Amino acid sequence: MSDKQKQTSGSIHVSPSAIATVASQALLTCYGVVGMASKSAIGELAAQLTRDPHHGIDVTYKSGALTIDLYVIIQHGTRISSVADSVINSVRFKVEKAIGIPVQQINIYVQGLRLMPDNEE
Repeated sequence: MSDKQKQTSGSIHVSPSAIATVASQALLTCYGVVGMASKSAIGELAAQLTRDPHHGIDVTYKSGALTIDLYVIIQHGTRISSVADSVINSVRFKVEKAIGIPVQQINIYVQGLRLMPDNEE
């Protein structure tokens, strides 16, 4: 290859919002997860008013390390640790596949449990 072919022609920047979209799609397909929640009641109210599809997901990228914080509501009666492990594996796989950047850390914050009606179980 010549020196001109070895040079990069630009860079790719992926917004935290785009990463949050991939993470939310992966999260909501996991068994036992019934929804996302905000860190606080004020954040929940703001998310409902603005209909923010990424509420409940915080993405940070510092010093080459990608960290994703997920605030979830889990179905009552499921094993929380199993659901959390499933969410971590699914989100990590789908984000790394879509973005091409390794995810260093995924933190799950269970903000609540929801009882499902008998006809939905």
